[in-house]
Amino acid sequence: MSHPYVLLAALAATAPLIAPLARVFFGTWPHFAYDAGLRPVPERLRWAEIKPQLSAHLSSVVSTFLLDLLGFFVAYAAIVGTAYHTLLWLGAFL
Repeated sequence: MSHPYVLLAALAATAPLIAPLARVFFGTWPHFAYDAGLRPVPERLRWAEIKPQLSAHLSSVVSTFLLDLLGFFVAYAAIVGTAYHTLLWLGAFL
């Protein structure tokens, strides 16, 4: 099996894990807003309510988002790498 095909197979096999993994790192919108320092966080986020807080805490929101995004990409890369090497290992025996 060619290596690009193994990578595509690993990406296809791990694609259903993207949403649960994103939920682990970002949580729900109110949870993310609370982590970013937007307090008090209403149960349902409305743009008119969150806009003044967002502009006041923009650096905190951006840094929280980037840190969560970095963690998400590192975790997903580890999952894809594990699937890739597992498929290569299985392909060596077939």
